[in-house]
Amino acid sequence: MGQLILCKSPRATTPFYIESGKVNIYSLEELMYYVQSARFVSRNDFMNERFIAWIEQEIGLKELSSMLQEKLAANSGLRDFFLPIEAANGYLTTSELQILNVQLQKYDHMSGLEAKKFYADQFMHHGKYVQAITAYRRLLGDSEVIAEQGHVTGDIWNNLGCAYAKLQDFSEAVYCFSKGYVLNHRMETLQEAVDAACLSKDPVLMEQLASRFTANASQITAERMHMEKLLQQTMESASVSSEREQQLIRWLETYVQQCED
Repeated sequence: MGQLILCKSPRATTPFYIESGKVNIYSLEELMYYVQSARFVSRNDFMNERFIAWIEQEIGLKELSSMLQEKLAANSGLRDFFLPIEAANGYLTTSELQILNVQLQKYDHMSGLEAKKFYADQFMHHGKYVQAITAYRRLLGDSEVIAEQGHVTGDIWNNLGCAYAKLQDFSEAVYCFSKGYVLNHRMETLQEAVDAACLSKDPVLMEQLASRFTANASQITAERMHMEKLLQQTMESASVSSEREQQLIRWLETYVQQCED
């Protein structure tokens, strides 16, 4: 059942379409509800002439529209841009506004690429791993990501590997971690690739890692021995098959939580 929103401000005849959220809104109350509950709020969705024109023409708030135009001209941050909207609307409580403003300020300090990654990361944090994979895959096809090919892109590949590990698709996780390590040069990412290869029980994956990253042979060997020792201890600590399986599942959950970046 959806939440009923009581709208006191005028309701638009033509909705405003929020591109990043793939949703239409008809009022300021719906706008604030969306901004409060969205996994990510994009500057590109709101800090533009189209949104300001919608406020004036559809909501009929010309004074608010003028204030937003001034904010846009001054290249204000997302938090400052939304302050006049918050003042014109009483949907959120004072404590909710404080939380929202902290979140909006956080977005202001992100680069465009970091903000896009943050949006995809929210699916991981909420345990929606299939959606996370879709979001990361879409992000890796983004022109800005393709052009960057640096540590942020490497972290995207790393987190995609984590999503596959959560679903116990370890062979795909190894591939993603390997791609991530080439870009972000984080030893943790290479270790995650080794761990996933061990968990896959496919010796070819480990051989491929060893041949691809020869400069890291000692680290790969050390991590492999560490992982195999943990797995052996896990299997030996349980006396019956069902207990071993349950303990392995618990250990896997710990592993994939640690591998998230």
